[in-house]
Amino acid sequence: MLLPEAERLLFRAEPTAEVIRVAHESIRARSADIESLEDKIRSLLTQISTLRHEQAKHKTAIEHSWGIVTLARRLPEDILIKIFGHCVDDGWTRAPVVVSHVCSNWRRAALAPKVWSHVYVRCDDVHVSNRTRHWLKMAGHAYLHIIVAVSWRVPARKIVEVMNVLVEHSKQWRSLSVETDLDSQADVVFGQCTFFMPELRRISSRTVGSVVAPPDGVDAIESRPLGEIFSADKAPQLNAVQYICGTIPEIPHLPSQITALTLQVRTSIEVQPLSASTIISMLGRLPHLQHLTLSMPLIYEHPFVRAQDPEATVFLPDLTTFTMYGPTDLNEMLPHFYTPRLRDLHLRSLEDLGYRQQPIGPTLTRFLELSTPPLELLELHDLDLSPEAFATTFAALPTLRELRLHESSISDTTVARLRGPRGLCPRLVRIDFRWCSMLHGHALVDLVRSRCTVDDLAIQGSDPIQEVTVVNCCFVMEDDVMELARTTVCRVVMREREDYCRERGCCMNNKYRTRLRFAT
Repeated sequence: MLLPEAERLLFRAEPTAEVIRVAHESIRARSADIESLEDKIRSLLTQISTLRHEQAKHKTAIEHSWGIVTLARRLPEDILIKIFGHCVDDGWTRAPVVVSHVCSNWRRAALAPKVWSHVYVRCDDVHVSNRTRHWLKMAGHAYLHIIVAVSWRVPARKIVEVMNVLVEHSKQWRSLSVETDLDSQADVVFGQCTFFMPELRRISSRTVGSVVAPPDGVDAIESRPLGEIFSADKAPQLNAVQYICGTIPEIPHLPSQITALTLQVRTSIEVQPLSASTIISMLGRLPHLQHLTLSMPLIYEHPFVRAQDPEATVFLPDLTTFTMYGPTDLNEMLPHFYTPRLRDLHLRSLEDLGYRQQPIGPTLTRFLELSTPPLELLELHDLDLSPEAFATTFAALPTLRELRLHESSISDTTVARLRGPRGLCPRLVRIDFRWCSMLHGHALVDLVRSRCTVDDLAIQGSDPIQEVTVVNCCFVMEDDVMELARTTVCRVVMREREDYCRERGCCMNNKYRTRLRFAT
């Protein structure tokens, strides 16, 4: 910016006294103006702060008013009790304490005994006895679900002290779960269960720590078999046992009246091997089993020991669901089971041993020949069959309704055996193929088409395919999916339950997922 001629001449010369005086007066005047403006700014900021405070008060009042008319406040007390009960059932044991701080209505609902029915006892807590008494008092006469958590630091005398409080209410027990670092501590907990437990339905023993022997300063307790502690005369309603441990006991003895058993053995550092004879001996004492899950470690200190007697058989006349997860060799136990009523069979492994058809094929075939079970669901997870074994298996399953294959080398030729009214597995209506690297989409299209003529199939006694799930099968293309959609009615579905891949976290890439249900 160019200065006027007079000012350029002025600043070229030495300022006079008069010029200096005028400049100082200008500085003082403008400084006073600035100070005045600062005062106004401070005043305005104070007003803004006051207004924001008033605004916050109004917002708080609005939130309070919304809280009065909100649905959560207007819900009937019995609905709130059910909601809080579901929260507790899902594992949020502190729910009654937390929700009681929300409002008076929630506080009244939280006083319901059912909301306090899940009693979580953490024995490391210094106030565990008083806390447990308070929880039991609030639960009143409701049925109780007891969870006892014990670390290896807790002495046996403290466990006994807590259990003395719990056993006073043993007639209200519905379930008892024990989570410990030491098997000996679980023995202490169960050893105190000497009273009548008429409503007990489920027990669970979970050794979660890596310590398998009592450290110095912790007393070793002589164990008593669960079958003796929870015998039919002490726990007549007991029907389910979950037993998670580092190694199978040498003489496993479970309550003979149970109908459901989950036995999970983690990777063990003990010298005791994983023995088929031990498992057979244990299951031979459980004639009423209806649901059985055996989960064994893939990597064990010693190799799997086969049964000493190759003809040894476990007769489970009422078994309907059987799940076996572990090393491939574990499937050699199949011929030792005689299960004439079995409907669901899940065989799972995660071993990366390449093409695993020989270890499982002959044993599965022999099992089906001996038991001739009316299977409705067969799942092979990371266990494969040869084409010949697939053909023999399908021929032995005239009642099969659902087939699940994961990481299988099933071929188009094998799938073709299921086609048409005269195909194998005539009752098959649901197929679930995941990571089947040799399967082509046109094979599925042909299979579905071959079973679409309902009138002809009804005469032959075959059923149309109703549901097809395909996940990460690289040769099933979009055109195949579109062809299936043109052939039948197509709906997207999600299997929230009984989806093993969902539990394990595999096959979760939605980009490659196709899950369709077909209905003619």
